[in-house]
Amino acid sequence: MTASEAFHQRAAWSDLSACGRLRATGEDRIRLLHAICSNDIEGLSPGQGAYAFFLNPQGRIQADSCIYVDHDHVVIDCEPEAAESLRQHIESYIIMDDVVLEAVSAQTARLGVAGPDAASIVAAMGLPAPAGRLTFAWNGTTCVRQGLVAGRDGFWIEVPALEGPALADQLLAAGAHHATAEECEANRVLMGIPRFGADFGPKNIPHETQQLCAVSFTKGCYTGQEIVERVRSQGQVRRLLVGIELDSAAVPTETVVRYQGSALGEMTSATPGCGSGGKARGFSIVRREAAGAGTAIRVGDTSGVVIDVSRN
Repeated sequence: MTASEAFHQRAAWSDLSACGRLRATGEDRIRLLHAICSNDIEGLSPGQGAYAFFLNPQGRIQADSCIYVDHDHVVIDCEPEAAESLRQHIESYIIMDDVVLEAVSAQTARLGVAGPDAASIVAAMGLPAPAGRLTFAWNGTTCVRQGLVAGRDGFWIEVPALEGPALADQLLAAGAHHATAEECEANRVLMGIPRFGADFGPKNIPHETQQLCAVSFTKGCYTGQEIVERVRSQGQVRRLLVGIELDSAAVPTETVVRYQGSALGEMTSATPGCGSGGKARGFSIVRREAAGAGTAIRVGDTSGVVIDVSRN
């Protein structure tokens, strides 16, 4: 069984230990994070989480993150390449606040498991399987978080770093297929989940990503909120992130995306053979008039269509 088949028919696991993880403690941790990220953190109870953007005052995305609220701390999860810059970004707002920020990725091993049988596999290992989006639960020193694994709803299992190999053996023994980083990347692209640093980045505002599940439009002021609200109310989004599926299994050497002969942008996360019928897929940020699902485009000499990847 391939990793793709396991993700869709049974379950597959992958090593996600390299993901960036920051731990915030101190009495003002919730208030501070709520004031500088795009989603509602004050409304979360211990055991809950939210997906959010961290923006600069101009509304540009500095990082995206899953933020998990625990009883005495908050875990801020991000792409590994963004961990240090995100730490600096958050610390720039700590002035008189009682907040201590610590990079903790090296302290734990994180293995992700996803697929139709993921919950039963986690339960068979004697671990809790949280049912709500971005919820989590503890079993001793093991934390099980609901999160995206290779673009699919699944579980992140975190244990002390030295226990990682034993956890991997447990997942294999329970019947989960081991997926490599390359296989996980292909499945992420297939599922239409863009990645910060690859498919969007610091030049983009939230509306351009079409990942508005990261934004609360009712929470009030936060860093970058004025720009976000102005764009929402005026509807002035000129570019949108979309999926691209080509009429070929291979990715062309030239990755410029064209619509009616005009260059729109670059195809990012271009992955051969991962789409429907073995077609190549990826993402691109294109002009609004070309962003509708089914719009015909070309990448190099290869024809293709736009795919909707919006999440609200």
